[in-house]
Amino acid sequence: MQIYKKSAFLCIFFACLAFGQNASKERQIWERLQKNMEQGVSGDFRLTKNVAKISKEFVSQGSFSVSKKDGVIWETKTPFQDKNVFPMKKLREYFSGDFDELKEKFNLKLNGDGLTDTLTLVPKEKSIREVIISVVMLIKGEHLQNCKIIWANNDYAFYEFMVP
Repeated sequence: MQIYKKSAFLCIFFACLAFGQNASKERQIWERLQKNMEQGVSGDFRLTKNVAKISKEFVSQGSFSVSKKDGVIWETKTPFQDKNVFPMKKLREYFSGDFDELKEKFNLKLNGDGLTDTLTLVPKEKSIREVIISVVMLIKGEHLQNCKIIWANNDYAFYEFMVP
């Protein structure tokens, strides 16, 4: 499960960076998210994992925070306690945030009205598609509301973020 957790954070982080250099609508969304992130974001999460082979869902809950100083801190409280820290410096080593690089690796589709938007990333490279089919994010205002990662084996992870 550790690979799922790390992949999810990296996909979410990478996708947020993607907004930075796109057309005006995407730029406006990015600027709202960026402003929010610079101020620091924290809240609670609910993660629903679906294991396709056994048609079973597993739910966990906890809290998270994202800041330039501390990176991403993900603390699961139920059903088991676990804490992971992903330093921002380490995340940036994986992802430069260059839009051309992102567009080279993913097909991007943005739908919405600027208030509520859905961004879908579909990997172009076969090696990535062997792990992840797609990442779909719902952004409302300045917050990432949820993110669904669909794995190549048809399992999925659905992250819901509750930010006060």
